[in-house]
Amino acid sequence: MSIPSDRSTYLRWLLPASSFRLPVALLPLVIEYAIGSGANFRFASLVVGALGMGELSVVGIVATPLGVHVGRLRTRSTLTLLALADIALVLASLIHPLLWVSLPGALLSGVLTALGSGQLRQLLTLRLQSQSLQRYLSWDAVALEFAYLLAPLLVSLQVVLVGSHGLLITPAILAITTPLLLGESPRAAPTPKEAPRLNLRSWLWVLSAAEGMVEGMVVVSIVPICTDLIHQPPFGAISMALLSVGSILGGTLYAHLGTRSIGIRPLRRIALLLIGLSGCLIASALGDHRELFLGGLLFVFGGFIAPINGLRSYAATHQFAAHLHGAAFSMVYASYSVGSVGAAFTFAVLDQTIPITDLPVIAAIVVIGIALAYLSLDQRRTASSAPH
Repeated sequence: MSIPSDRSTYLRWLLPASSFRLPVALLPLVIEYAIGSGANFRFASLVVGALGMGELSVVGIVATPLGVHVGRLRTRSTLTLLALADIALVLASLIHPLLWVSLPGALLSGVLTALGSGQLRQLLTLRLQSQSLQRYLSWDAVALEFAYLLAPLLVSLQVVLVGSHGLLITPAILAITTPLLLGESPRAAPTPKEAPRLNLRSWLWVLSAAEGMVEGMVVVSIVPICTDLIHQPPFGAISMALLSVGSILGGTLYAHLGTRSIGIRPLRRIALLLIGLSGCLIASALGDHRELFLGGLLFVFGGFIAPINGLRSYAATHQFAAHLHGAAFSMVYASYSVGSVGAAFTFAVLDQTIPITDLPVIAAIVVIGIALAYLSLDQRRTASSAPH
């Protein structure tokens, strides 16, 4: 019996992973349309907030004693529970007396989304050979960007063709198919009886949250910049699309070329990518704010995102034992969400105190600090592994 290649293994895994990711990317938009139009948009925003809170809560779950029990959930069980939570959201949007169910349903969906993301990534690492891991985690960062680029297009098409009523049915159906598409899972290393928990103070979570905050600051400031500085509000949406396309192309180039270079260690690669990203932020603050210039910069900025995301996941596989990989990937996902939420709050505060043109400079300073932290960690690891 021939052993499948890593490429075919990844492509077979990508089918259920895409069926999982599309509803995750769809849900915030679909909730706003389906529940907002059926009830009111203020309540819909609360439901989207509950979804985000569920994702954030995973940081506390997997790093506490509860995380040991949650970690014993099989991937198919987690994804089946997620499908049931999505069905509850469908019923809540269609049956008005059940509208309150959407709040706990969204909270549970957020928790299971972060956990399911980690477990799916763990399955991939168990199926791949170790020498292929960095390359396919980099390709997977590109696939993730495609899901988030495709989601708003699907929502727009559905709204035009069938309206917003019942829009939540699509992510629910996709969520139901996900556990059905999963093949037989390879056995992980047995979990010790006294299973160690993840360290909540790990540098990986701090840096992941900081990166999420910087990228989130860019996202939340795009529309105000397009509205107030270049006086072209519609260009905000176009800029977001350019950022996503840049991320896809940058991630593709890195997965094809960058992962083959063995001269630069992963942590140093992240630092170099972050320095390039900070250059885009400084240029956006100092340059001429016109559509072509801003769009080009956001395209280049996006080109650094997917490679950084892939490398951050790769770093998690080296930081923790194999039986903790699922929880570690969940923490990478959730800590990044912590940064995004922090970015929204920071923007809300700073927007009234400093000019919007100064925000990219502040973000660039933070990014350079993160890059220096990665370089420092790389030096310490190199020194500790050197023979004495």
